[in-house]
Amino acid sequence: MNSTEKQLILSFHDLHPNTLECCRQFIENCRQLGAEKMTLLAVPDYHRQGIFTESKELLDYLETLPKENYDLCLHGYYHKAEAVEGGWIQQLKGKLYTMGEGEFYQLTYEEAVEKLQAGLKVMANSKFPIYGFTAPAWLVSPAAKHAIADSGFSYNTLWDKVELSQANIAVKAPTLVYSSRSAWRRLVSKIWIPLFHAYANNAHVLRIAVHPADFECPVIVNQIYRMIEKALRTRTPSTYRDLVPTEKRMPVTLARS
Repeated sequence: MNSTEKQLILSFHDLHPNTLECCRQFIENCRQLGAEKMTLLAVPDYHRQGIFTESKELLDYLETLPKENYDLCLHGYYHKAEAVEGGWIQQLKGKLYTMGEGEFYQLTYEEAVEKLQAGLKVMANSKFPIYGFTAPAWLVSPAAKHAIADSGFSYNTLWDKVELSQANIAVKAPTLVYSSRSAWRRLVSKIWIPLFHAYANNAHVLRIAVHPADFECPVIVNQIYRMIEKALRTRTPSTYRDLVPTEKRMPVTLARS
């Protein structure tokens, strides 16, 4: 990565067999805009709807993507929390803010390691190397953060930064992301995101994160592509993996039993 150039990291969240077509179209549209690099956030068993690597169509599609341009990132395991414990603040954050999808929000170290290893075991069959991790809704407990680093992940992304776990570096990287699950969330996002884009435009690394639900609203879709087109005028497309120093850039592997 050229440290003097401003970077744009595009990420497609919640990739699983049922969102393949949405992801495929997003990648193609971004290519037409000039963005040939992207990070894809893969969920091993999204809401228990089907194992990622049991979809031959999904695996075949991944094989068509150049590995030097597309970074596959582990994104939880089920992408859903079993329960949320604590007072009203924890409940608000774990249920209303994330709609119950903060899977790594309250995990212990041992629970996090177990889920990380289970996810890597599934993804090992994809033939696509995994370098990093992103917790659903970017909510991760302190214990889970330690588990991510100890498990060998090169990076861990949070909403406002990217932690390069093996290099002990945190890269400031604001994220433009829509909330599309309800009408009021979409309305707030349509107003807030352009304002935040203007505020974050001076950041060296800017991220635009999309979710499959975003593409159900034409107004949001149009705004997303306009933002990408605008960002590409002054930024170079990149991936999360590209942020990691070359000497620390190693795919994570399963722990020995």
